Order: sequence, then C-alpha cells, then structure tokens
Amino acid sequence: MSRALAIAAAVSLTAGAALADGAKADLAAVRDTSSVEASGARILQDTVAIHAPAAAVWKALTDQASYRAWVAPGSFIDFRVGGRVDVAFDPKAKAGDPPDISQEIIAYLPGRMIAFRNLKTPPLPGAAAYPKLAIVMALNPLPGGDTEVSLSQVGYGGGAEFDALYGFFKSHNPEYLADLKAYCERPRP
Repeated sequence: MSRALAIAAAVSLTAGAALADGAKADLAAVRDTSSVEASGARILQDTVAIHAPAAAVWKALTDQASYRAWVAPGSFIDFRVGGRVDVAFDPKAKAGDPPDISQEIIAYLPGRMIAFRNLKTPPLPGAAAYPKLAIVMALNPLPGGDTEVSLSQVGYGGGAEFDALYGFFKSHNPEYLADLKAYCERPRP
C-alpha cells in the first residue's frame, strides 16, 4: 500500500484497497448516500453493510489494537470526549511522537456513533477547510446480526477549498469503509 493512499484513507478516519492479512476490500459494497440540505450545505456520506455485529464494528473503530490492525500500526486512541485518535504511518511510532493525522473525539454514543473534528492532517486538496467539518461514524444494527455503517462529513460550504476537499474525500472515504468491512468480516481464529 502506498504511503499517499494510506494517508488519504486515514485522513477521514478513512487504508488502501487490501489489508495486511490479504483480505480484499469490496468497494462495490459501499453506497454513496450523500445529500444537500435545504440551506445548500452538502453532507458527504457513504454507507456500507457489514456482516458482523455492531459490537465487533465498534471495537474495530475504538480499540487501539484493532484499529492498528486495519488502519496503521502507529495509531493511538484516547477514547473519550476530548480524547484523540492519532495516526502515525511509521510502524515504529511511539505514543507522544508527532502523528500524521490527529482527530479530536467530540461526542459518542457507545456502540452507535462517534463524532470527530480534524486537528492535524498532511497536505491534501482543500485542507484549510477540513477543521470546519464534523465527521460522524454511525452504526445501525440490522436484522440478522449485520451492521450498517455510515461515514458522514457534515459542514461543507461553498467555494474552491470545500469543493476540493469534497472531491478528495468522495474518492477516498469508500476505501475506508471497504477496509473496515473487510477487517470486520475476515474469519477469526
């Protein structure tokens, strides 16, 4: 997986098209469920059904060891309101090392929803607008034990910076969800 692609994926709490264990991400399973509010504000949203219970998906998103297994080995999670998710792509990174990505946890409902705000990111198109967005991961348990997961970015305004950022994440957010799906659905020993 290229460093650039890995950065793109993790930036939105978004890792490339194949996981370290060889599981393949299924991009076709991800649906674009974006919308525009009456005010004209855009919500970029992608949704995927994962054949795993919500508790397993929640663990993949909030447990440091699990997150490291499918996003980046140098990930650090302080899971609490005001805590952070820091991602360093250097596999030798230690807690306290400067992260490549840093996002503050602004709210959560256990097992159901996490909201983030970007604190630090590598350069990407429209990066200056990124801190103005709220990023929401929502989990919806489905009949039969599956879980629907939506990754939403709320707060897109008008203008070139927001347009560039929207375009960037429109192409990269599905990778994040497809990788989450592949990780959660892989057979466990």
